[in-house]
Amino acid sequence: MPRRKIELETKVKVMHEILHLADVKDVARKYGVSERVVFTWYQRILEALPDILINEKPGREPKASAESEGTLPSSSTPPF
Repeated sequence: MPRRKIELETKVKVMHEILHLADVKDVARKYGVSERVVFTWYQRILEALPDILINEKPGREPKASAESEGTLPSSSTPPF
């Protein structure tokens, strides 16, 4: 059964809600960084969500073949 395609707008909305679950003050204190820098990182993540989530295909990434990775000799090159 094919998986359904989830619209980009839905993905972004879901991730916005998920990313709001942590208390910035607590997290900043835990790692010894300022709240301002955590907020800046958070804003960058939110801005990047559409680019991160666009055209996401379900399942694993296909493995590259050995030839495309350059580990096998080309058919035009002799193996010696």
